[in-house]
Amino acid sequence: MKRIFLTLSLVTFIILSFSSCSGVRQVAGVQSTSFTPDYVRVESNINDYVLLGESVVSIESREYLGFIKKIDKVNGEYYNFRDVKIVELEGNTNIDLRGDIKMSLYKVVDEYPQADYYVPTVKKTEVERMFMGKFVKESVVIKAYQLRP
Repeated sequence: MKRIFLTLSLVTFIILSFSSCSGVRQVAGVQSTSFTPDYVRVESNINDYVLLGESVVSIESREYLGFIKKIDKVNGEYYNFRDVKIVELEGNTNIDLRGDIKMSLYKVVDEYPQADYYVPTVKKTEVERMFMGKFVKESVVIKAYQLRP
C-alpha cells in the first residue's frame, strides 16, 4: 500500500511539473512604418576640413615556420607584451588595417586627439626572407583631419 501510494504520488508530481511549465502563447501583429529618411546627403568638400598633420606608425616583427610570431618594435620602441595599446580605425569605408599594425595606431591618436578623421594614405610592407622565417616591417602614413568650425 505504501509503495503504491509512493508511486502514485511520484507520477502525479511528474505530470503536474510538466503541465505547469506550459503557458499561453500570444502573438499580436502590428504594422508600423519607419519615420527615418531612407537617404541622407551631406554636401562637403576639401575646404570643410583642416589638415592637422600626418604621422608615420610602424611595427617590426619576426615570423618562424609560418606560425610562430614575435613582435620586436612598435613605433621604433621595443615592444613590451605587458603594455599593449590597440586602436581600431573604423568608418563607412573599408579601412584595411588588419593584424599587428593596430598596435601602433595609438601614436597618431596620442599626437592628434582633437582630430575628427584619421585617413591612412600609404601602407608599406618590407619583407626580408630567411630560411624557415622572415622579418617583416610595416609602416603606415596616417593623416589627421578636423572639421572646420
